[in-house]
Formats: sequence, C-alpha cells, structure tokens
Amino acid sequence: MPITGVSNQGVKISCRSTTPVESGRTALFIHGLNTNLAFWHPLIVRQLAADRLVLCYDQRGHGGSDMPATGYTLDHQVGDALAVLDAHEVAAADVIAHSFGAGVALQLARKHPDRVRTITVLDGRIRSIQGVVRLGDWEHFPRWSRQLADAGMTVDPTWEIDCRLPVRLEAVDFSRVSGVLEADGFFVPRLTNKRAGQKYRRLIAETTAFEDYDRCVGLTRDVLCEIHQPTLLVYGTHSPFVPSCEILAAEMPNVHVELIAGAGHNFPLSLPEPTLRALAAWPPLGVTTSEVSELTS
Repeated sequence: MPITGVSNQGVKISCRSTTPVESGRTALFIHGLNTNLAFWHPLIVRQLAADRLVLCYDQRGHGGSDMPATGYTLDHQVGDALAVLDAHEVAAADVIAHSFGAGVALQLARKHPDRVRTITVLDGRIRSIQGVVRLGDWEHFPRWSRQLADAGMTVDPTWEIDCRLPVRLEAVDFSRVSGVLEADGFFVPRLTNKRAGQKYRRLIAETTAFEDYDRCVGLTRDVLCEIHQPTLLVYGTHSPFVPSCEILAAEMPNVHVELIAGAGHNFPLSLPEPTLRALAAWPPLGVTTSEVSELTS
C-alpha cells in the first residue's frame, strides 16, 4: 500500500490505499488515539481489499500526518476523512473505525450521510455518551489488579481511561506481566515505539488535542437517532467501553451488535480472526464466512 499525502486546509494527512477494484466499493479505516494506520491487521486489510478499495490514514497528530497546534474537534477530523475520500474520488464508503475513531465515523455519517454507506464501530468509546471512566470503575480491573500485585506492581485506580492514560502508564514497567494481561483482555495503552511515543506526548502536551477530544462537541445522545446508515457494533466482552455499545444500540435506529468473548479493547489488532468473523456475520459489509475461513485456516 503506497503512502500518499492528502491536504485538508493546509494540514497534511498521511494515507495508504490499495488498488481499486471492479466492484467500485470502498472501505475507509479510521484508527483510534495513540496509534496510526499500521494498527489495522494485514489480515483484515487483505480480506476487505479482495473486493473493494481500502483507504487507511493517520489521524492528525499521529503517524505521518501533520500535528497542528489547534484543530482536533470532531468536525476537524471529519474534514480529514472527507479529504481522504475526495482525493480518491470516492462518493461513499463503508467506514470502519476503532476506539476514538468511532466518534469521527459517527459524526461523518450524521453530517454527511451521502458519503457513508455503512458504519462499523470496533470498541468505540463515545465520551459524550459515556462520561468519565476510571480504571477502578472497570468491572474486570480488580482481577487484573491482583495480577499486578502478584508481580509487585500497582496502578492508580483513580486514573481516567482517556487520551492521557498512555502517558501516565509510560512509567509502569509491564514487561513481567504484559503477556498475561493482554491475553486476558487487559488494555495496556503503552507508548512502546520511541518516535511515536514522543509525538504522542507532544500532541497531548503542546496542542489543544486534549481539550478538543474531551468536549466531543456535536455527537450527543439526542442526535444519535439521526444516524440511519446500517451500523455494526463490535465490542469485546472485557472492554471498559461496553456501556457505549449499549447506549448506541438503544439510540440508533439501524444497529447490529456482535460481541467477541474474552476480548479487550485492541482486538482488531490482537485478535484479527475473531474480528473478521464478526464482520462476516453482518451481511451489509459483504464479507463472507467462507472467505474468512480460507484466510484464517
């Protein structure tokens, strides 16, 4: 997938694309915070690229995209998504979004319904409908706290699960327990890549990103009924963001829910095969079970 640059009002957005196919369909992938377009597992990208153009891009402030001092509201980021679609002459796309990217996808669908064919939300936390979430509020955190304690480690249960958490956890050495925790669905949002970590620290400390992310202006519970595109909600049963799934399912008019047993927050990367099976269980996205079986066997 070649890397290209797309411009949105002077902000360069790094993007990768596969080869267009005869079907004319397009899938637009939107990653979450503290990651980049490489988050999407090659197995998932290859599967969807078999019969459609796949577009992956770095959200502003991440990866190879520019990091402006201001401009991280949902509407700014919707503008980035539109710029990617326009640059590739895509009229409408199947939008697949993880974590914070889900808010961008939903706002894009609400404000520009003609540009979104379907929506797939992968463990998205929508701050405007699921407010403050602290580690200690997480249903499964007591079990993981005991695992940490057994290794002589502690994590402050009052820390909020938000865009600052990766920076706070940077000082915690998870090396002795990370494999066990992640296998158990625990979401460890560490800054593992030195260069990416430096950029993310700058994003939170030197720009308006934290304030803009925190507000989540425009995507409130009372407007969810305006989003009529067929929507798939895929969540891990061990995720702290299941309440967002429940609210979206209750308020949006055209929703299907798939839960991945035992999965935490980052299952699109850590569990690509169950993720593909969840996508295949939803006909509007057009991923067939037989194709998934061939790829994952």
